[in-house]
Amino acid sequence: MAWSLDLPAETFSKLSSQEFHVRELAEAELLAWGRQRPEPAMSELYRQTQMAADPEARERCLNILRELVTDEYLKNGEGYIGVGLIDDLANVPGEPAPRNAIRIIQVQPDSPGLHAGIRLNDLIVELDDEIWHENDASRPFREKIRTLKPNTRVNLKVLRNGELLDIKVHLGRRPLMADNLFFNGQNFDPQASERAAKEAYFRQWLSQRKSKK
Repeated sequence: MAWSLDLPAETFSKLSSQEFHVRELAEAELLAWGRQRPEPAMSELYRQTQMAADPEARERCLNILRELVTDEYLKNGEGYIGVGLIDDLANVPGEPAPRNAIRIIQVQPDSPGLHAGIRLNDLIVELDDEIWHENDASRPFREKIRTLKPNTRVNLKVLRNGELLDIKVHLGRRPLMADNLFFNGQNFDPQASERAAKEAYFRQWLSQRKSKK
């Protein structure tokens, strides 16, 4: 059989192996293959979800396809750190007067901010060398983060216990109803919402692909 995009036929055949660990390894290898050239790989994998003779191979191609489409989903949208903010003032070492700053009042679980090491009561005094001359520093900070794409790296200067720290954050994708994370978090599960959003994006992708047939 001829395989488009040089789909590794030997690896593909292992999706039908009698051994579970062989099937798992083959799926991981095909995902790595797909991430090298996502767009054409998704087309080929979609074809295999329809054409492969073995149901196990079809299901695993669907799993790989879901991961690649999710990668696409995560690259789009607005940037997100996952922290609650209020305006404040900070005494930065070596400066004669207090500077406008942003105090961290909440850090969401499993958020880019948490993974970067941001803590409660940290004071952000710079974002990519930008400082704030107005009292409402949190507003331009939020606006700037939302203009950036997910996976963008931002550099923060953070004051913690009188020490100025450099913290690098790789932005995530702003989740649906993100504002509710801080104002009504007890009634909102961000992880469940994000999973639902990813699945909806995947189903929409499948629907669009079917309509092109």
